[in-house]
Amino acid sequence: MKAKISRWIVLLLALVCVVQAASAAAGFDIKTETVNPAGTTLEPGQQVTARYVLTYEMDDRSQTDDTFEFSTGLQDPSWDFKVYRDGVAIYTTKKTGYYPVLTEFELDYGDGKIELDAQLRGTVPASTAGKVLVTKIDHLVEKDVRDTHSVSRDVVTSAQVEGSLSAQQQRLKDLKADMDEKAAQGVDVSAAQTEYNAASQALTSAAAAGPAQAAGYVTTAKTNIDEAVALLDRAWTEKEVSNAGAAIETLDGMITYFVEDRSMGGDAQVVAIITKRESAVQFYTQAQDNLNAENYPLARSKAADGLSKANEALTDANALKERIGEGFSLDGNLLLYVGAGIVLVLVIVGVVLYRKKTGWDELG
Repeated sequence: MKAKISRWIVLLLALVCVVQAASAAAGFDIKTETVNPAGTTLEPGQQVTARYVLTYEMDDRSQTDDTFEFSTGLQDPSWDFKVYRDGVAIYTTKKTGYYPVLTEFELDYGDGKIELDAQLRGTVPASTAGKVLVTKIDHLVEKDVRDTHSVSRDVVTSAQVEGSLSAQQQRLKDLKADMDEKAAQGVDVSAAQTEYNAASQALTSAAAAGPAQAAGYVTTAKTNIDEAVALLDRAWTEKEVSNAGAAIETLDGMITYFVEDRSMGGDAQVVAIITKRESAVQFYTQAQDNLNAENYPLARSKAADGLSKANEALTDANALKERIGEGFSLDGNLLLYVGAGIVLVLVIVGVVLYRKKTGWDELG
């Protein structure tokens, strides 16, 4: 029984080793990858070069067929392949066509550090739009793909770029009009202006560049415009919230006058004004909270409600102040009234003394 169990364990271990050896036998790693022109976009008719340096392992089992299959969507492709062992070139070949293949005979050079240097030259087809496959590399063992790597690029035409350029130019024009309007309202547009300037420069560069390069400039401009719009939206909201806060501050000064200077804290009219002030503060607080949460439309809405309620209370306060007049206030004019009283007393005393003296002279 123990002998049978031991044989099964040995068999299972052997199977595990076979599976691990098979799975680890084939594969490659990209050591260097260069595609020119760099960037994410190409244009029809553009010359493209690509270079890959990769390390790989061949399936060392007997009676297997290892191959590297390359492919590209570029027109008139030409390929240069070099195999290095320990840094020394030991095999060189040139191939043409869309689907060159390197066989096991060309790739397997036994032990040592093996590297494959693959270089491609080709042209983006004139009719291409959308995407183009620059390079695809497949490592096959017995026609099964064990490892793969591919690079594609977007292809843009002059017509596509012109449409995108026109759209962003219009957005920039609309942004400028909005900035001018907000600046006239006292909004600080300096942060948005910086992004506007960057977008304007990018669009100017795009207008003078080829399709592929222009597409990059247009993308940059779009990002700048988006950021400028967001910054202007925030600055506008900050101004609206600030306006509501300023109105409440002015109202507080009026309430202080009624309560402290005129001792009218219990007056029904003043109480009504204070109630409206509390409502304005609630809206103002909500506006600040939404500003901090970057919910700018709601923040502006609450700020407008707060400003409206504060202005309503200010209208009532100004009307009340006009009705009651300046009045008398010991707190604010104590020295003035004391001085006036002293002068009045002196005048009265002087008149009395003058009359007495005049009477004495007549009797004299």
